[in-house]
Amino acid sequence: MASYADNAYEWLKRKGLADKYEHAGIYCIKIDAEIVYIGKSTNMLRRIA
Repeated sequence: MASYADNAYEWLKRKGLADKYEHAGIYCIKIDAEIVYIGKSTNMLRRIA
């Protein structure tokens, strides 16, 4: 049985986002315009999922 993250990942790929986001990258999470977390990922699409 596939996990929620796996299902979300496959859904995002079907939406055509793999070309844009399936690569390494750095991201930040903001709350009320304040950066509260900075991270990196080897697969941004999977991180989004």
